[in-house]
Amino acid sequence: MTRFRTLGIILLSMICKNACAISALEELGNYTQVMVPTYAFGMAISENDFESVRQFIYSFGSMELTVFGLKSAIKEPRPDKSDKNSFPSGHTASAVSGAAFIHKRYGIKRAIIPYMMAGFTGYTRIRAEKHHFHDVVAGAAISGLFTWMFVSRYDGMQVSASPEAIKMDFKTEF
Repeated sequence: MTRFRTLGIILLSMICKNACAISALEELGNYTQVMVPTYAFGMAISENDFESVRQFIYSFGSMELTVFGLKSAIKEPRPDKSDKNSFPSGHTASAVSGAAFIHKRYGIKRAIIPYMMAGFTGYTRIRAEKHHFHDVVAGAAISGLFTWMFVSRYDGMQVSASPEAIKMDFKTEF
């Protein structure tokens, strides 16, 4: 988690100082749109709990299908006129999906940096003139909707059974 905090601080300082050119910002946004859901999926896998993985796949998959379905149906031109795939923002939807998964499953404290990175992703899409503000908001809203539909809070208890034994694990925090 320390690496993500450090990365979050670096990304925020670049936004505040406006130290990057648009193309470099866009490239960082391309990375964060993958990093946040990958981190969330890694958290789900690390719990050794199929339910976490299943919930992530359902929420992320539903978001992806919806976003790309809307892009195909609406065909809104991008601000830079490069194509007609502006609405909604898939980059933002992807990043927010990971952050919202962490928030809903593991709590807001663990989701602060991922949310910052997701916000940064949305910012880079607007700044690079790939999306309008409403495209970014719609992508985030779609992600939030599916995450809150499919993901439940992880209570830390796991039960597993095999022919040899029944095992119960409890997660505790101090």
